[in-house]
Amino acid sequence: MAQFEYVMVLISIIIGLGIAHQLLGLAGIVDRLVSPGRPLGLNVAHLAWLGVVFSWTVMFWWWEFRFAEFVTEWTIGLYFFLVLYAVALFLLAALLVPQSWDEVHDLGHYFVERRTWFYSLLFAANGLDIVDTWLKGGVANLQNTPAITYVIWGAIAVASVIGVRTKALRTHNLLGVVVFVLQVMSGFAALPRLGL
Repeated sequence: MAQFEYVMVLISIIIGLGIAHQLLGLAGIVDRLVSPGRPLGLNVAHLAWLGVVFSWTVMFWWWEFRFAEFVTEWTIGLYFFLVLYAVALFLLAALLVPQSWDEVHDLGHYFVERRTWFYSLLFAANGLDIVDTWLKGGVANLQNTPAITYVIWGAIAVASVIGVRTKALRTHNLLGVVVFVLQVMSGFAALPRLGL
């Protein structure tokens, strides 16, 4: 087993748990929608941010393959950094998906109640993504990063600041949809093929 494969085992487990948690959350939403007598109010912001976190989590796993090309000797610092990044993505998913659906009747209200934690962690994960990009080749990699990636980093930073400050669902809806579209565009532009 190569060092990269060994290192990625735990990180892949954390990412897998995050994806499973999100998919179970989606299944919970579907279950509530089809169950008579248990209405659930849907919300664009909640669903858009769930889409952002899901796509980010999937793309994180895809992007991390680049470390196989750059790192020949792994350090405990780099390892803990990647574990921390994976945990941040898992926690974003955990904030969006209820542990128990019994008390949740409206996903918009659920999201607004948790927005401070969500946007704060989103801001931190955004910073981790910038550092992750730098770790994959230093300043040269940052200079070669597609412009859309800088746009998504800026959009997430701005959305995080605005999102913490407002309870207006229309604002959260707009922020979530814009960041989701940019996230998908950035993912395809930044690394459309596995590897370099």
